[in-house]
Amino acid sequence: MNALNVAVAGLGTVGRETVRLLRARRAELKEHLGAELRLVAVADRGAAREARGLGLPASVALYRDPLDMARRAEADLFVELLGGLDAPKRFALSVLGRGKALVTANKRLLAHAWPEITGAARAGGARLAFEGSVAGGIPVLRALELSFSGDRVLGVDGILNGTTNYILSRGEEGLSPQDALKEAQILGFAEKDPAMDLSGQDAAQKLSVLAGLVTGGWLKPGTFPVTGIEAVSSRDLTFARERLGMAVRLVASLRFSGKPGAPAVEASVAPTMVPMGHPLAAVRRQYNALLVHTASAGDLMFYGKGAGAGPTASAVLADVFVLARDIRGGLPAAASTARRLALTSPDHAISSYYLRLEVLDRPGALARIADALADAGVSIAAIHQDQTSGRRSVPVMIVTHRASRGAFNNALKRILSLAAVKPEHCAMRIMA
Repeated sequence: MNALNVAVAGLGTVGRETVRLLRARRAELKEHLGAELRLVAVADRGAAREARGLGLPASVALYRDPLDMARRAEADLFVELLGGLDAPKRFALSVLGRGKALVTANKRLLAHAWPEITGAARAGGARLAFEGSVAGGIPVLRALELSFSGDRVLGVDGILNGTTNYILSRGEEGLSPQDALKEAQILGFAEKDPAMDLSGQDAAQKLSVLAGLVTGGWLKPGTFPVTGIEAVSSRDLTFARERLGMAVRLVASLRFSGKPGAPAVEASVAPTMVPMGHPLAAVRRQYNALLVHTASAGDLMFYGKGAGAGPTASAVLADVFVLARDIRGGLPAAASTARRLALTSPDHAISSYYLRLEVLDRPGALARIADALADAGVSIAAIHQDQTSGRRSVPVMIVTHRASRGAFNNALKRILSLAAVKPEHCAMRIMA
């Protein structure tokens, strides 16, 4: 086999860069692979216009309908970079149903359709790779799949969203979260509509992919707690840095337990106060990182750019190369079997907490807050009240001793029901 044919669906920012890299590096790819990776088809609503812009030769077939390409194109490997869910899902199932190799960077597709996609790959004897779906160009998925195959992954803590990390780390430098978001949008690190990023849902989808890769099970989005950074203010970032010696990061966490055949997982995404000496505190701007906790090798850190077309396209091309190598070598497709995945309650997780409240200036207000915490079994380690004049309410910052998440949430619910406490608040776990 002197050549393998590649078809790319979706010529957006990442798709264009993937096609450009595939053509620009074809000589070195051929040298390493021993065969040419030949682009034979692309699909996009503006396929003709994009092909002209990329300088594609007439030998590359142009499709306006990706599904049409999935059914008809004579390609060995298909690349899905469409975005969204429904159209990519139809495309992926069609490709895998033909027994063809599929590379995708679509975290939403994998998170929401994991059983169907992996089931179709298994039924069709097809190969599937998705390194670009998590952490851009950082090879975390391949490391989890291959490098730790002789070890046991106990858990992961990751910064998986470049937009929120840019906002939080620029906030530590004195920029307001609103201005940091605008700056990230100008630089191309944030979408025009950043809701998926700010709400934590983007990181949650990536966490679902990670859990699926480690366990083979499906961590369905919406089944575990996800909190975004919308409530985090400049006041919180300053208090964390100046008074607690901590940085605020949106941390996606997994903890694995149970037997290999019936794994259990605890999952969460939430803004978290991280000690300055912790590796995740040093991850700044648009960078991503994954801290992997293993039974034998200990803790290992993966770090790199998580946002932008270049890192993602690089990961996609690496997947294409690996699958092409396996096809040439006649290696069988991995026949993963979906495992039963049980979710454990995060309410039992133990940590300290930070809580910022807006409290009306009334006698006994702080005492009632302290009583609510005490009644839930949560003790106060420190309390700080800003001295402000001319305001009906004052910001109060509380740091607790270690307590269960469930106890803290019960106390918080009662505190927010107090007449002297405004609804606006910010609550964060403090990482040990």
